[in-house]
Amino acid sequence: VSAQEELLKIQRQLLDKREEEITAVQSTAQQEMKSFAAILEKGCASALAPKKIQTAIAAASEDRGCNIIIHGLEELNDKSDELETQLKCLFAELDEAPKVISMGRMGKRSQTARPVKVVLRNRDTQTAILRKKSCLKGTEKFSKVFISPDRTLEERNERKKACGG
Repeated sequence: VSAQEELLKIQRQLLDKREEEITAVQSTAQQEMKSFAAILEKGCASALAPKKIQTAIAAASEDRGCNIIIHGLEELNDKSDELETQLKCLFAELDEAPKVISMGRMGKRSQTARPVKVVLRNRDTQTAILRKKSCLKGTEKFSKVFISPDRTLEERNERKKACGG
């Protein structure tokens, strides 16, 4: 009987020892998880958010890279073929014949002419048109027309600050 009691005593000691080890491991794991969570909360908010924002801004800039915005082009009616004819005349004044992917008036109808957004096939064409845009000032028909690249709201605000507006 004493040998069995001795064996039970040793088994209890082993079980107690294992239970202490398990408790210590659980405690360490909980502490590590809490510190890891704290690092993620601090690190992710500051590290990942700006990267996502920068990526989105870069993507928006790339999407707008082939676009031009034309202000001051007279709005005669809703027909897109009339707008297309006006654009062909405008581009002819600039000695350009760009491949236009899409075009359309922006915003709601009002008493003033709405801007026209023109999506061109490539960035080189956009650059060529922007370089020649000053030639329009000397024409009778397009003297009040202004051409600019398509900019994001952030870019427009930065430009406004830089120009003192």
